[in-house]
Amino acid sequence: MADPLARVRLNYLLDFYGPLLTENRRELLRLYLEEDMSFGEIGERFAISRQAVADAVHKAADKLEKYETELKLVDRYLRISELAEAGLGALSGLHVSAEDAADLPRAEAAFHTILHLER
Repeated sequence: MADPLARVRLNYLLDFYGPLLTENRRELLRLYLEEDMSFGEIGERFAISRQAVADAVHKAADKLEKYETELKLVDRYLRISELAEAGLGALSGLHVSAEDAADLPRAEAAFHTILHLER
């Protein structure tokens, strides 16, 4: 998984669906992604072969992708976050009348609440 974007995506998948993996696979994948350990280093830590680690990591990644295909929680999270950020950006660029200015902080607060709930 040399592609940095694929690695970021896999981190999201692990955050969302990690509890659905076995504890062993979750930990192997976590060490690989979050601790940036090689398959060999992880294998040494658990006294298993590098190939066994690679197989477990790939199976875990495939399982996470399957969950996302079915549930689409990561895609939903990213889309909502993107839209809320765009909404905040649009609000900051508005030139509003004095009578509408009172509504602006409420709208900004609503977008911040959406972002907070999603994160």
